[in-house]
Amino acid sequence: MSGTRVRATLGAVACLAWVTPAFAQQPPPPAAPLEIYHVHVVKAAAGKLPELIEVYKNAVAPDPGDPQVDPIILRHREGGEWDIIVVTPRGKDYTLRSDALPAPIQAFNEKVIPLTDWHADTFTVGPTWDVVQKALVPARGAQPVYTVTDYRALTGHRSQLRQTLDRIVEQSAGRSVLLSHVEGAPWNFIAITRYDSWADLGQQQTAPAGPQDPSLDLRRDMAVHHDTVATYVGGGEARR
Repeated sequence: MSGTRVRATLGAVACLAWVTPAFAQQPPPPAAPLEIYHVHVVKAAAGKLPELIEVYKNAVAPDPGDPQVDPIILRHREGGEWDIIVVTPRGKDYTLRSDALPAPIQAFNEKVIPLTDWHADTFTVGPTWDVVQKALVPARGAQPVYTVTDYRALTGHRSQLRQTLDRIVEQSAGRSVLLSHVEGAPWNFIAITRYDSWADLGQQQTAPAGPQDPSLDLRRDMAVHHDTVATYVGGGEARR
């Protein structure tokens, strides 16, 4: 295939150590499988947000090679500068082409450009799509609320920040997803958490932090973060 290839390599580094049989340990469990995600944020032109939302909701897969899924689309309510965030699974390998764009993408761009002030794109890695769907896609008829938080670590503290964020995700009862930056925005991680309602969000946000609350460790390793509250627009299910 002609064009420019961008590939995210997913795997783990195996370390070898000399040990005597008496102290040999069981091999570590295999690393959880990861997939590539395209995180797209867009700011609508003045007065154009309803039209922009409709364009994104009705977008079609640009070509047969793209994953046949509807991306998860959330709308800003409080916080960040963007109006819409779109999270699209790209499998384990994704290629950007420098030749002519497929016709569906050209048609989509022609609709979006007049409705858009600015946009930003970041490629990330995260858990498999089925895990993301289970965490973020609401039940039919539900009206969930989401927090979308990006994090940048202090220099030399990225792995420590990741460990704390992993602990927070583990305590979310399967309602959070953590995506790790590969190319794009200046943040290192973005976390998306689903709540059943505004009341549920408020209850969680006002609950007192216990002494073992991992969020208390964030300030130790975090340089900056930005919180945005968002609501569900659509997507996240396989195309029929």
